[in-house]
Amino acid sequence: MDVGVCLSEMRAHIRTCQKYIDKYGPLQELGETTTRCVCPFCQWELDEESLLDHCITHHRSERRTVFCPLCRLIPNENPSGFNGSLIRHLQVSHTLFYDDFIDFNIIEEALIQRVLDRSLLEYVNHSNTT
Repeated sequence: MDVGVCLSEMRAHIRTCQKYIDKYGPLQELGETTTRCVCPFCQWELDEESLLDHCITHHRSERRTVFCPLCRLIPNENPSGFNGSLIRHLQVSHTLFYDDFIDFNIIEEALIQRVLDRSLLEYVNHSNTT
């Protein structure tokens, strides 16, 4: 029995495994969802990642009070107007993306390994007591 199969390898296999496809249908992956927002200065529609670059390029000298369009997307958040620099706010509050620093594949594999290790330990402990 080979227990050294990574979950990512299993996903790659079931994408092409005809037995799996016949029984469950094709594997459906979740696509990346892009958050869209409107520039508060010029009303251009942008995705979340390009808002900061857009503001730096086109609105560096703007100082009128605006609301952060990304803060407005957060449920139960009370966005406040910025009469200072929206660019600075975007740099401080909206440029740290968790998945830029975390490899979820490694975390997933480590959690699976931990579950398997605990399961084996429980099995061995149970076998020794009976």
